[in-house]
Amino acid sequence: MRRPAYTVSVLTLREVLALPVVRAGGPEVVAGARGLDAEVRWVHVSELADIAALLRGGELILTTGIALPAGRAGQRRYVDELAGAGASGLVVELGRRWEQVPPGIAQRAEDVGLPVAALHAAVPFVQVTETVHALIINAQYAALRQSEEAHRAFTGLSVEGASVADIVERAAQMSGHAVVLEDLAHRAVVTAAGPSSTARLLADWEARSREQGCATDPGRTERGSAEPWLVVPVGPRSQRWARLVAPYPAPGDTGVAMVLERAAEALALNRLLERDQVSLEQQAHRGVVADLLADHAASRPTDEAAVQARARALGLAVTDRELIGVAVWSPAVVAVDAVATGRRDRSLAEAVTRAVRSTRTSALVATVEPGQVLLLCSLPPARTATGTSAVLRRLSLAVRDQLRSAGWAQPHTVGVGEPVAGIGAVPGSLVLAGHVAQVAASLPPSADRPYFDSGDVRLRGVLGALSEDPRLVAFADSELGRLRAHDARHEGDLVTTLRAFLHARGNISALSRASHLSRPALYARLARIQDVLGVDLEDAESNLSLHVALLVSDLRG
Repeated sequence: MRRPAYTVSVLTLREVLALPVVRAGGPEVVAGARGLDAEVRWVHVSELADIAALLRGGELILTTGIALPAGRAGQRRYVDELAGAGASGLVVELGRRWEQVPPGIAQRAEDVGLPVAALHAAVPFVQVTETVHALIINAQYAALRQSEEAHRAFTGLSVEGASVADIVERAAQMSGHAVVLEDLAHRAVVTAAGPSSTARLLADWEARSREQGCATDPGRTERGSAEPWLVVPVGPRSQRWARLVAPYPAPGDTGVAMVLERAAEALALNRLLERDQVSLEQQAHRGVVADLLADHAASRPTDEAAVQARARALGLAVTDRELIGVAVWSPAVVAVDAVATGRRDRSLAEAVTRAVRSTRTSALVATVEPGQVLLLCSLPPARTATGTSAVLRRLSLAVRDQLRSAGWAQPHTVGVGEPVAGIGAVPGSLVLAGHVAQVAASLPPSADRPYFDSGDVRLRGVLGALSEDPRLVAFADSELGRLRAHDARHEGDLVTTLRAFLHARGNISALSRASHLSRPALYARLARIQDVLGVDLEDAESNLSLHVALLVSDLRG
C-alpha cells in the first residue's frame, strides 16, 4: 500500500492575494509581478518608513502609507531597504493617504523586483494577519510532523539493514515523486520511477544530469535549460559519493526536499554501518595502506619509521626487502548499495587473504575503494625479474582459485606495480597496480595472463586515466555515434565488424576466417561503415582515431 505523498508547500504572495479576506479589498498588482511566487514567512502591519531594520526576510508588509515619505527620493529609499531586507512584498491600502500607489514606489519596486499590490477597498488588517499566520503555523506544524514521521521511517530502514534500493523506493513513495540515486559520474544507479515512466525518466539521463550541473547544497533546485531538478548530495561534505535526484518537483513543495534529505541521511548511515563491519586485522591492514596513500595524495612526506613499525607489528617485513603493490579489481563489485558492496568487498578480500596465506606470501591486504583489494607484498631481496614474476604468477593463480572456490561469479583482474626498495615509494607502486588492474578489465580475458603490468596496458593505460574527461568522451561519441545509431535502427553489428577489421589490421583474409563471412559480404559491410561514418578505412589516421574511440568505449564499460 502506497504511503501518502509528502507535499508541504510554502505560502506564496500569489496565494495570499487570492485569500477571500484580501480579495475583499480588490487587490491589484502594480509592480514586481515576477516575484509573486516568493514565500511569505510572516506578515507585518507597519506605517514606519524604517521598518526594514526590523525584518529578517520573507515578510509581507501591510500599510496605508500614512507615515511613508512624500518625496520620490524617500519613497525609492524605502523600497530599496525593503528589497534589501528580503521582504516578500508590499501591500498598500488606498484611500487613507493616496488614491494610487505613488510612482516613486511603483517604478522603483518594478526595477528591483519587489511585488507591490494596491487595495482599492479597506480591509481589516488584523483579519489578514490572523488568516495568514494561521496558514503559516499550520504548514510549519505539518512539516514538523511529517519530518518526524520521515525520520522514524528512514531510521527504521537503517536499523533493519535495508538495501539502498529499499531506501530509494521509500523516498519515492513518501514524496510522491520519481527519485533517482546517481553516482558522481552522473550514472543512474538506483531508480524508483514512482508514477513516472521509467523509460522517459532515464532517457539520456547522463547528458541531462550533466546539463543540470552538480548541486552542493541540500535541497537545492537545479534549473537547467528545460527542467527543474531537486538534488540532494549523499555523504559528508568532504566525501560525497552520490546524489539523490527528484526531477520535476512541484514549485514551492518543501516536502520533497525534506524526504530526500532524510533518505540521504539513511543512505549515509547505511554505508557507514556496513563499512565498519570488518575484522580488526582488516582494519589494521587497511589503516597502514590508507595512510600511505593519503600521504601520497597530499604530497606529504611519509614517516617511514612509524609505518615500518606498524607493518612489522602486523607481521610484514619491510627492511632490506623488495616491496611491490598488487591490486585485485572486480568491476561488478562497484555499486552504490552499501550493504551489497560491503558484503562482496569482504568476500573478495577474504578470498585474496586466503590466497596470500596459501602461497605463504608476506603481504598486507586492504580494501580502500569499493571493488578493489590492494596488497603490499614483501619479497626477499636480490630476486631476478623471473623469480619475482613467478611469485606474482603463483599468487595471482591462487587468487583465481580461491575466488572460484568461493563461487565468485564476477570477472576480476590482477594488476601489479613496479618493485621498490623503500616504504616511501610504495604508494606509487600501489597506485600503478590499481590503475593497471582497472584498465586491464577492458582487455580480452586470457587464461595465460593471470596478472598484468604497465607494459600490458600501454595506450589503454593513458586513455583509462582520461576516460571520464568530457573531451575524450565527446571524441569517442563523435567517432562512433552514427555507427552505433545505425546498428540500433537496423539491429546490425557494424561496430563489431569495425572492431574485428581493426584487430585484423585490415587483413581481409584473416578477418574472413575469424568472422566466418565471405569476402564479398565483408567488403559490403566495410563499404557501409565508410558511408555511415564518412571515412576511408584505408587511411591510417582514420583507423587510429576509430581504434582509440573503441578503446575509450571499452574503458567506459
